[in-house]
Amino acid sequence: MTTQTMIPVGKAVYLEFIKPGMTTQVMLMPEGVTSSHKTVPFSMYRRRISVAQPRKTWRLIAGTTFAGSMMASSSTPSTRPQEIGATMLGFAEPLFNSLAANNWKLRKEPIVVEVTAEDLEAVRTGKTPYKALGRVWKVRKFLGFPAEYIDPLAPASV
Repeated sequence: MTTQTMIPVGKAVYLEFIKPGMTTQVMLMPEGVTSSHKTVPFSMYRRRISVAQPRKTWRLIAGTTFAGSMMASSSTPSTRPQEIGATMLGFAEPLFNSLAANNWKLRKEPIVVEVTAEDLEAVRTGKTPYKALGRVWKVRKFLGFPAEYIDPLAPASV
């Protein structure tokens, strides 16, 4: 049996927001270089599942800027991290504003997993990075997240 070593090129963050009868899952993927040596911008996968629709596909939303080019054009070193962070997460801001405005609650803590160049290749081609999600599911189980993503007994909010 051959063992393949996973060489991490970054870290992804998984967040799970809940409301009665619904769950919003978000995975933020880092920018980086794929296995085919192409650069991928900071990206986000998300899906909202419910009692009525327990299986939904992940939607990809990709950023348009790269941290390297932003660092080179940044005005002052003191504002560099704030400028870069605000610009990098700007495309995700509407989702997080909507979650906050509609009283979604973060379930447990965020999960951080390593990402490989192969995972970023999936992002580049618009596919769902199932190997990275598999690492998230293992950590979810280890941290004691509920086996069900949605509480089937909770009424859906109207």
